[in-house]
Amino acid sequence: MIKKKNRALAIFMAVLLVAITSSNGSLAALGGPRDSVITLQSPLLDASNTWDAKGNQQMADSWVAKGWFGTGLVYQVSFAPVGSIINLTYNIKGKDGKPLAFTKVNLRINKGYSESGAIVEVDGVKTNGQDRPPFDQANVIHVTDAFGNVTFALKNLDLESSAEPEPENYTSKPIFSEDKLDRLHAQMLPEVNGEQGDHSVITEFHYYKPKTPINITANKPTIKLVTPALNDSNSILDSGRSLRQVYAPWGSDVVVVYKVTGDDGRALPNQVLTLKADRGKTTMQATSDAFGYAAFTVKSARGAPIASPKSPIPAVPSMSTAFSTLIPQIAGVTPALVEGVEIHYHRSVSTSVEKTGKTSTLSISVTGAVGKSVGVDVTGLKSSKVKINSAVQVIPLKVTTGTKTVTVTIDGKKYTSKVVVK
Repeated sequence: MIKKKNRALAIFMAVLLVAITSSNGSLAALGGPRDSVITLQSPLLDASNTWDAKGNQQMADSWVAKGWFGTGLVYQVSFAPVGSIINLTYNIKGKDGKPLAFTKVNLRINKGYSESGAIVEVDGVKTNGQDRPPFDQANVIHVTDAFGNVTFALKNLDLESSAEPEPENYTSKPIFSEDKLDRLHAQMLPEVNGEQGDHSVITEFHYYKPKTPINITANKPTIKLVTPALNDSNSILDSGRSLRQVYAPWGSDVVVVYKVTGDDGRALPNQVLTLKADRGKTTMQATSDAFGYAAFTVKSARGAPIASPKSPIPAVPSMSTAFSTLIPQIAGVTPALVEGVEIHYHRSVSTSVEKTGKTSTLSISVTGAVGKSVGVDVTGLKSSKVKINSAVQVIPLKVTTGTKTVTVTIDGKKYTSKVVVK
């Protein structure tokens, strides 16, 4: 993990690299927004389930002081059974504290300088267990959802014979010899802009061989919603149905993560959760990981999207037809607590103008029309058709000064606004 004397060479090589999505493990940044704040939502790690939380954070602070990473870097070391899956879910916010929706996030797997020797894979992209800085062993890119969340399923592929001994507890020091030849760990670093542009988190997992099989009683498990993180400021509580209602752009994916615990409150791994989405037309299943987290990527529901709300908390219109009510289930048991979520999908058009020198650019933001061909009419410009390829797509147009009427036609419905270009 500690930087070598050839760091200057590493930076020079990283600047030369262009590709960012290969198992070769480039250090090139995505070029996304600077000052992104990246936090780990699952698994939730703190001083109760990580080794030397204070000492490792002091180490992270020293790396920041040297200028290697952006401020606020978090470094945590925890444990997982060899061969297990860990659902890594991150939340990404901008420097203004707002979620960075539909933003590329590069998961640097067994990052350079981490001395990681574990064989792990994400989306079929595998590491080789050989640290050859400055290169990472693998990179996988996902895009955040409307809430700024993104999830990666990290699977360990090592044999039990390669695993470390099981520590006494999750706050114990990893057990390996002084020469480190029997150490087995993987290290992750998500990035949006780069080491110095992000305020990110480094997570290290040591893989151990369990002394005894995991046995947790789950006659009445608890299933709590972790992602998206919802409260009274960004969702509507439907107390009668014990769920929260939220809005998302039609056509977008939403990351939904649940934490499953047994009767005694301990994390419950290897439990199959079932969700029925799109008003029961779609059934999804996910298995809780080594820390008890089950992660789903929920696709947009069928039906007609509603108009975009002016805030996240107005009452849901009664005519809403494009929505998914998600209530997780575990076969054969009646949970003590289940937290549900209902996602209502919307569509909107908004406009903004930016002037650079003598040139003015009108940006038309179309939300919730993915897959549609929309008609675009702007005062002074020829009518055009634009294919919408993402849940939120910006159409930039060069315009002259004056008052402009903007009309976007989607499925025969017109969305109109006026802007003044100075």
